Amino acid sequence: MTPDTESATSSWLPAKRLFVLLILCVVAAINLIDRQLISILMEPIKREFKASDTMMGLLTGLSFALVYVTAALPIARWSDRGVRRNIIAVCVFVWGAMTMLCGLAQSYFQLAAARMGVALGEAGYNPASHSIIADLYPLARRGRAIGMFNAAASIGIGFGLFFGGWLNTHFNWRTVFVIAGAPCLLIALVIRFTVTEPPRGLSESRSAPQEAPPLRETLLWLAKLRTYRYLAVSAMTCAFVNYGLQLWAASFFIRVHGMSTKEVGLKLGAASAVGLFVGTIASGILADRFGQLDVRWYMRVTGAGMLLSLPFGMLTLLSSDPSVAFGYYCITVGFISSWASPIHAMTQTIAAPRMRGMASAIIGFCLNLFGYGLGPLFVGALNDYLRPSLGAESIRYSLMILLSGCVVAAVASFATNASVREDLELSRTAR
Repeated sequence: MTPDTESATSSWLPAKRLFVLLILCVVAAINLIDRQLISILMEPIKREFKASDTMMGLLTGLSFALVYVTAALPIARWSDRGVRRNIIAVCVFVWGAMTMLCGLAQSYFQLAAARMGVALGEAGYNPASHSIIADLYPLARRGRAIGMFNAAASIGIGFGLFFGGWLNTHFNWRTVFVIAGAPCLLIALVIRFTVTEPPRGLSESRSAPQEAPPLRETLLWLAKLRTYRYLAVSAMTCAFVNYGLQLWAASFFIRVHGMSTKEVGLKLGAASAVGLFVGTIASGILADRFGQLDVRWYMRVTGAGMLLSLPFGMLTLLSSDPSVAFGYYCITVGFISSWASPIHAMTQTIAAPRMRGMASAIIGFCLNLFGYGLGPLFVGALNDYLRPSLGAESIRYSLMILLSGCVVAAVASFATNASVREDLELSRTAR
């Protein structure tokens, strides 16, 4: 440890680290509130614009994801070279303003354009945040810290469903978007003037180079890590099932069980928040605890969670009692959310300090394009294909087909075990 590194470490007391983490958690919650609103408002938007399920799948998934993943890579490169706190503040301001513009849309295509603007703002948030968290907390506590970050996002999902469903009973869907986006403008200023940028490499008690390595060097380094390639495949398959299920769950309960948006928002919001909160926190804690004995446990936790989500997901879709279905859905979401904390913790661990933003962005590119982009679209297209023969029941069977992907996701997660220890040793030599 160099004198400069020792001085920087001593100035970053636990309370200061926790404050930065909590600010990031608050923004993560707001991020998912904005993103989740579209799922609870999907039915009134669809009716007003006379859109098909395939069009709604494009709106909620692929059109958003294409902009998200395209913008994430250059912004992540910026986060490896610039001040991450400032990048986060700008991102929050942009997605808040664009969320408000969603409320002004007068056509399907105007709404799609505004959603793309939201995606542009959200694109840089996760890479910069994950990089900061990795600098604040060492590997032994990194899973828990990222678990807290993801758990805050789960509260945002639950609140977004509840908030959107409740507001939609009093206001039209446009007003809901305006109300949701406005606080982001103030929060962006809070981040800019209260959050301190942590030194690179702080958690490893080593100094990072002053400049990020050339982009080509970063990409070649990450590409040669077999574990990183497996992490990308695991993230894609886990996210495909996760986002496909969560973005169509509200429509499932509205169509199959005949519930109102207010009732679905309340019950689905509670089930989602509890399931996601427990799943993301528990997976991070279990990964850290068992990972101290054997680092391969990080992705074993993810694989086991994906396998366990399959039977409970099927019970959710096949239950005739909606109250029972919500209970099973809560358990399903708990298991299906076990992927995020271990995957992001391992991504930040095998990447060098000045490569972490790009490492996170590439994983985000994979999971958002394939998962957030194609998961909802896959379900929407299946709904339209099956509707002539199954009617409102088509969504039940579309989601059952989607859930079979849990097996593929588990296999991809377990595949990391073959190389993770070797790649972790290799990462310690990276600059």
